[in-house]
Amino acid sequence: MYLTTDAILASIKILRAYVHPFLGITFVACRRIKISIGSFDEVSLDSITREHMEAHHRIDRRSKYFFQPFKSNPWWVANRYPSSGLQTVNTQTFSSAFIHPRNQPKWGFAKDYLARIKEILKQNSYPTNVPVDALAIWLYKDQNIGDIASYDQLVEKFFVDFNISEDERLQLFSLRMMTDVFGQTSAFSAEPLELNSVAKELPEPPDAAADGGRTITSLRLANAGPVHEVKLDFGKRLTVVTGDNGLGKSFLLDFTWWAATGSWPEREVLPSIDCGLRPQVDYSLSTLSGRSRTFTSRFEQKTFSWTRPNDSMTIEALAIFSRSDGSYAIADPVRARFNRNSHSSVCLSGFEVWNGRTGIIEGLIRDWVIWQTSPDQKAFDQFCAVLKRLSPDDLGALTPGPTIRLPGDAREIPTIQHRYGSVPVTLASSGVKRVLLLAYLMIWSWQEHELAASRLGQLRLRRMMVIVDELEAHLHPKWQRIVLPALMKVGDLLSSDLAVQTIAATHSPMILASLESTFDSGLDLLYHLYGEGAEVKLEEIAFVKYGDASGWLTSPLFGLRHARSREAEVAIESAKALQLMDQPPSAEIEAVSRRLQANLSGDDKFWPRWLYFAEKHGVIL
Repeated sequence: MYLTTDAILASIKILRAYVHPFLGITFVACRRIKISIGSFDEVSLDSITREHMEAHHRIDRRSKYFFQPFKSNPWWVANRYPSSGLQTVNTQTFSSAFIHPRNQPKWGFAKDYLARIKEILKQNSYPTNVPVDALAIWLYKDQNIGDIASYDQLVEKFFVDFNISEDERLQLFSLRMMTDVFGQTSAFSAEPLELNSVAKELPEPPDAAADGGRTITSLRLANAGPVHEVKLDFGKRLTVVTGDNGLGKSFLLDFTWWAATGSWPEREVLPSIDCGLRPQVDYSLSTLSGRSRTFTSRFEQKTFSWTRPNDSMTIEALAIFSRSDGSYAIADPVRARFNRNSHSSVCLSGFEVWNGRTGIIEGLIRDWVIWQTSPDQKAFDQFCAVLKRLSPDDLGALTPGPTIRLPGDAREIPTIQHRYGSVPVTLASSGVKRVLLLAYLMIWSWQEHELAASRLGQLRLRRMMVIVDELEAHLHPKWQRIVLPALMKVGDLLSSDLAVQTIAATHSPMILASLESTFDSGLDLLYHLYGEGAEVKLEEIAFVKYGDASGWLTSPLFGLRHARSREAEVAIESAKALQLMDQPPSAEIEAVSRRLQANLSGDDKFWPRWLYFAEKHGVIL
């Protein structure tokens, strides 16, 4: 279990009104390491308090400042605070509570430290009793707290972990306030919390960085493929491309990946060289603040390859590409710097995503077991949360089960549980496997990104780009109608300030129908790729709600005259032709009626119209 953002914000309000920084930082830090009472230890109080603040007061990764939730003027304090402002509090205001030989790294509590602390608090007009439930929430705000689901349980954990004695509980930590301001049923959640969801609700730190993160905003291809010239603008949140087979949707996605990341997902896409026309690609990148730059790449016939300009840039985003052939590409500029790779992108076959590639990825089977058995359950909890969000209605929530051994396989194999039982992941359906792999890669790539950023001392990226080709592949219509809206929300489970740009190609009317309640014309774009004679065209289409799948199938995007079988369509068109005749032959009406009976259901909406017509011309069915 984890604490919720709202509970943490409520606790901060209480701490801000009642708790002195000495109690909230110095005292609990000292009790955690059990410094002596009535004597002293060889310790540095500055180091003790700094370690505590590093562990509990770094809540905005953009900032070098500590957040200060206790009763004092600044919300944020500088990195030097443990050895400056807090040191003054410790060595001057609360000096009588300690045993501390002057100018020596030796500290301990005085025998009567509790009485002295309470007296100093009174003299400075501070409450002498700490709202312990609010303090416990603050200290455990970003941790997995196990099975704890009540304030009392959390407080008891605080008492144990921080070695709070019975006298200290009675004299300093007996006050409870959270229940009065925030119900505990809403304070606990199974989904991991990202501290930025808390930080963004608080005043900005003095050194808050401006929004950054380049993302792709447009792509123009000239003489580069099946389309003589095509221009594609990308939605800030979502871009969907639909169209017939063989017209170039996968081609466009491959070029999008190359323009965005600087690497091809597998092999370089080569244009057709004819008519003396020179292939060219223009692509634009933009930051969150709105600055935009356009770059031009040309195909060099001498080297038979695409060249990028010397000043070309790539997106500042973690990128994932799920390709139609079951392979994947991952691009992470931060991880590339950490691993000293010349390219940020790596391509993985479906087999490698399952089983690993030496030096690159452990694979779903190994990582699943590692996450599931790790003392730190955050990655596994995120994985479970993503699976739950991507789960279809018919299967119910997909949840990891215990590992098992299968005959002929020395590995521990994870299992997936759903409404119909527990299945080893290697034996799951194709649809379940695809969702498992996509969920795994999103968690794995984010975990690897966080590790690389931490080791390099850099901020985590705030952008993610997810490209999915043939999103509907292997998915039942019940799954198709939830998968894209769910995928668009997965970023929230990784980081509260992560902006996700999703680009998807699909043939599915159910996928498009699923967007009717979420499509935002200010953030999202819909494109139709179609053939017109010998030419292929890409056209931006205004998003229209066509209702059910039949409405989408008969829309301009799919172009079917009927959402029925081909035979039924031919029969209905023959019937309509007869209805336009002044004197249709009875024999033909009877023949068409038999064809309709063979190809239409008994409750087809065309029947009332036809029965009236047939009876009017003497044919009784």
